[in-house]
Amino acid sequence: MILYFSGTGNSEYIAKKLAEDLADEALDLFTYIKSGKKGFFHSEKPFVLVAPTYSWRVPRFLSEYLLGCSFTGSKEIYVILNYGDSCGNAEKYIRKNTKKLGLNFKGLYGIKMPENYLMLFNLDSDEHNRKLIDEVNDKITKAAAIIKEGKNFPEVKSGFAGKIESSLVNKIFFKFIVNDKKFYYTEKCIKCGQCTKNCVLNNITYKDGYPVWNGTCTHCASCIAKCPTGAIEYGKKTIGKERYLLSKVYKEKINN
Repeated sequence: MILYFSGTGNSEYIAKKLAEDLADEALDLFTYIKSGKKGFFHSEKPFVLVAPTYSWRVPRFLSEYLLGCSFTGSKEIYVILNYGDSCGNAEKYIRKNTKKLGLNFKGLYGIKMPENYLMLFNLDSDEHNRKLIDEVNDKITKAAAIIKEGKNFPEVKSGFAGKIESSLVNKIFFKFIVNDKKFYYTEKCIKCGQCTKNCVLNNITYKDGYPVWNGTCTHCASCIAKCPTGAIEYGKKTIGKERYLLSKVYKEKINN
């Protein structure tokens, strides 16, 4: 069973491609997390978690959710993280959490995917992103082959920088950078309600039909990327910039 969370499509793409290669099911955790429903997951095949990397680790909310879930059947779990920079020393924290769940950690596999964090970084062109995703397909196939054989993912040792990024920088990042104070809506807002539907943490409510951010944002970029009219901005950083959704830049391949 492949379990995944995806804000803008990167993890979803990997999970579904992996499911095809493994003849397994890919289960989106979005509804589980949003509803607060405890997950009771059973699989005779190894579990595979596919997730984005937030500040060089598995997203905090995702780790917290999974620690409250039940896993039966297979006692093995593989983890695949997609990243824009690197996975840092994420493996250290994943290993601790899988041990708490009573699962045998079979390794971490990192896959570089298109950057989507437009609240902080400049995004790459669609052409660049399509080329990157084309290259990813071979990496997914290689990961699937390792899982089929029951082997561990190759160990990737984290250097000093990675250890600092996943520990000290992660703490600073979530304390000072990851917040929703700069989000706002513009006159383009049509009160469609999509932003609250797309918020996994139920952080967006409405006042007079317009969105209000309530302080528990995780910067998944789903609200700003999926707004149908481009009405959501984050300070001055996102003004005039294209939003990233994998389904937009890689539409032809997905439809085929």
